[in-house]
Amino acid sequence: MNTSTRNRKGFTLIELLTVIAIIGILAAVLFPGVQGVMKKAKQSAASTKLRNIAQSYITYNNGTKMIKQAAWNTSTAPTSAATIQEYAAVLALNAGLNNAAIWYVDADPANDSATFPTQVITGAAGSETIDTNFKTASATSGYQSWTTYVPSLKNINEQTPLLWTRGLTAAGKWDVTAGVWGAEGGHIAFGDSHIDWRADTVDPANQFNSKVSPGTSTVNWNNAVVASGTVTELKSK
Repeated sequence: MNTSTRNRKGFTLIELLTVIAIIGILAAVLFPGVQGVMKKAKQSAASTKLRNIAQSYITYNNGTKMIKQAAWNTSTAPTSAATIQEYAAVLALNAGLNNAAIWYVDADPANDSATFPTQVITGAAGSETIDTNFKTASATSGYQSWTTYVPSLKNINEQTPLLWTRGLTAAGKWDVTAGVWGAEGGHIAFGDSHIDWRADTVDPANQFNSKVSPGTSTVNWNNAVVASGTVTELKSK
């Protein structure tokens, strides 16, 4: 009597282990590349945000105006700022840049669990106030990711630093803890609204043009802003 043999379907244990091993090897090879692409995309998005802020300031500045160093008040001091939040309020009130999310970088480790406010200032015209969540930086509402200074400058050009990623020290390095991208580097916005990514400002190719000693370069952003004295740094945290 003839007997029929059924075809066995499915994989053997060895076949499954082989497939799993191949997948593991492919993941190990591809994952760092995917991470790199994702980081570049986040850095590009951050660069766009900073460019929008720089362009807003340039439009407001128009070669004549400046942001003074004093507490902001919508009626008595609408062009003054003593904090990064008040600096944002000046641009919100005078240049229409009232989108709060533009001041935060999603990839900023300080903002891992934050829900960003939507507006910088709220309230009716003439009685605007800084949004409570924007005014008080925290892990809940987020820490502003950009740094700048006051008083700002009337005369700016492509060599003038306007704002930069939080964490840049006077020594020209990004702080490993305070830096948005750790010590890896950060963005710098200049007076013609172009944005540079710089690993540091120590490398001669990355240094600022000095106003203290014209014709030379400097690692310190302060020396690139004023010829003598200091300005007040505005930053979150």
